[in-house]
Amino acid sequence: MRIATILIAMLSVWVSFVVLAKEDREPIAYKCHIETPNGANIALFVWDPKLLIKEQSALLADYVPTISNERLLVKRVIECIAEDKQFKDIFIREMDEQRTY
Repeated sequence: MRIATILIAMLSVWVSFVVLAKEDREPIAYKCHIETPNGANIALFVWDPKLLIKEQSALLADYVPTISNERLLVKRVIECIAEDKQFKDIFIREMDEQRTY
C-alpha cells in the first residue's frame, strides 16, 4: 500500500511538470518597432517566447508585413515587445495606438 502511495505521488508531480511545460510553449503575440527604407514602422508576429531572440534576429534584411499594409525590408529591429505592452519611443507608441486592428 505504501508503494502505491509513493507511485501516485510521483505520477502527480510528473503530470504537474508536463502541464507547466506545455504552458511555457504557448506562443505570444509580439509587436516590433522596426526601421525600414520608408522609415519607422511596426510589424506584428506570434512567436514562442523561448525563440524571441532568434526570431528577432531573423527579421534583419527580410520583408515583413507592417501595420501600414506594406511588406517592407527590415533594416534594423529597435524593440520587440508583447502585444499588451507599450513601446518606449513616443512616436511609435502613438502609431501603435492609431492602428485599427
